[in-house]
Amino acid sequence: MAKTKSIKSRITLINISLVVIIGVLGLFSFSSLHTISQAISSLITTNYNSIERIAQMETYIKEQRQNALLLIYTDEPDRYKKAFAELEEHFLSVQEAEYDTIILSEEMEMIVRIRTDFESYCSKFQNLYLMKQGGASLSSLTTYFEETLTPQYQQVLVALDQLRTSNETALFGRRDEAAAVVEKATVLLSLLFFLAAGISFVLFRSYMNKLFGPIYEITQNLKSIRQGNMNKKAVVRNTDELGILCNEFNNMTQRLSEFEQSTLGSLMEERNKTYSIVRSISEPLLILNADYHVTLVNQSFEALFQTTMDAAIGRHVLDIISSSSFASSFWGIHYQANAYWEQVVQVDHDKNQIQYFNVMVSPIFTPEEKKQFVIIVFYDITEMKLLEKMRTDFIATISHEFKTPLTSIMMGADLLSNDLVGPINAEQKEIIDTLKEDSQQLSELVNDLLELSKVESSSVIYQFSAVSVAPYVQKCLHQFRPRAKKVGVLLEAAVEPDLPFVMADGAKLLWVLNNLVSNALKYTTKGNRIFISAKLKNDQQVLLCVEDNGTGIPPEFLNKIFDKYVQVPGCDLEARGTGLGLAVAKDIITAHHGRIWCESDLTVGSRFYFTLPIAQEEETAPAADSK
Repeated sequence: MAKTKSIKSRITLINISLVVIIGVLGLFSFSSLHTISQAISSLITTNYNSIERIAQMETYIKEQRQNALLLIYTDEPDRYKKAFAELEEHFLSVQEAEYDTIILSEEMEMIVRIRTDFESYCSKFQNLYLMKQGGASLSSLTTYFEETLTPQYQQVLVALDQLRTSNETALFGRRDEAAAVVEKATVLLSLLFFLAAGISFVLFRSYMNKLFGPIYEITQNLKSIRQGNMNKKAVVRNTDELGILCNEFNNMTQRLSEFEQSTLGSLMEERNKTYSIVRSISEPLLILNADYHVTLVNQSFEALFQTTMDAAIGRHVLDIISSSSFASSFWGIHYQANAYWEQVVQVDHDKNQIQYFNVMVSPIFTPEEKKQFVIIVFYDITEMKLLEKMRTDFIATISHEFKTPLTSIMMGADLLSNDLVGPINAEQKEIIDTLKEDSQQLSELVNDLLELSKVESSSVIYQFSAVSVAPYVQKCLHQFRPRAKKVGVLLEAAVEPDLPFVMADGAKLLWVLNNLVSNALKYTTKGNRIFISAKLKNDQQVLLCVEDNGTGIPPEFLNKIFDKYVQVPGCDLEARGTGLGLAVAKDIITAHHGRIWCESDLTVGSRFYFTLPIAQEEETAPAADSK
């Protein structure tokens, strides 16, 4: 019995045949393209360049005509004679270049006639110049120009036009030659293409059933196995690789059937354990399949959404949410997320009862990166939120209580330092100045605490509108330039022209800019510079930057400086702030759906960046306070 050919040898034979056909097509295509390339190259380099030179000669002689007219009507004939002579040199130079490229006898006669007529034209211009120099009247000069110089000018143009027509005729002739080559190549390539397609179709048609019949059968059997039928067998027709695959498939189905019988009880037991664990979890929990239909809920979820597991299973998650009494609170859950997602949701049961849930969505994928199911957990964080509100209210209350006595202390220190209540000596003035500085620093701390409590409060209201960045940059410069000038620091700004409007609260934007510039002044010494810039980052965001070349920030603090009460060590104690400004700035920018970060080098300085979203077209009316 002859040895059966393997699938590999069959496919190799088919591939070799196709490679040979493709090689023949490639060689013929290369030969045709080379022929076409030569025809086109001849077309461009010969006739096209000749037409270009003829156009140049026409331009030169037309400019000469203009100079002849100007010579008649002006008192500077020498100037226009010189310009005429320069154009004459250019014309003759181009004419000689054209003469060197002509090979046809009729075109050679044309180019010689052009030179003869042009030289005659130039000599007539010389006569016009001599008449002008001799004091001829304007009417005599005009008559000579119209009756003698102009006919000679027209004669040169006619000769140039005849030469151009000859070149264009040759150009179109060569174009037709190239078109004929292309047409011939197209016909031959089409024939070879259909021949190759026919051969390929016959080869694949003859082997398709032999190669893919067993594969199709195994695919159908696998679908049956997925549905639970473990008794499917594949028919072994050959002894090649597909025959081996069919044998191995039959062995696999047999082992799966045996395994199913032995492990079905264990799997059911594990499933029941998992079911019991999920049902007993105290936090509301929901499990969805890949189509976002409910497969399992626990008792806490049933209580929260006032449903039962039997009523929920098989329904879409939006149906469950919409049927609850507080559907609007959970309507924004991103249950289709392709990565871990969480969001705090406020649920208003009534005026006196509010709950907060941290909703966490965790998609689970198969090894093939296909979404298998989604787990949604509702963590009740109401107590945490209430404690946070108590802390914020406490800070706000204490800050307000501090503000009144602080104001009195600062006013009293000002009265003492200005000798309004009597003269003081130098030592007393030094103590009073220290009191003023400490009071000012304490006042800044209180103001930052108040601002932080406002930003963190759930009742804070942002007056978002479409605003221009430039006016707020100018306000910031106007506010800090006297202070910068006093300490010898250059304060500058550059706003990109035509910057689009951003969606922001103007007052909060100015607060962030003021805070960043104020910090930069604290850490920038005399002779250095602070630079504010604003430019378009992409089609959705505007990027602002406050840059200084001061002391810089150590690398280990770059990720901490936006935390509350964090201060960079090693700096002048008098220059340090409250450690709250950057934390407030971060909260403000986050509320604007932007991002703030810092880049710094101890030898170069610091750059604080933040982004703001661009306002949509329907929102781009400028805010009233942005003027």
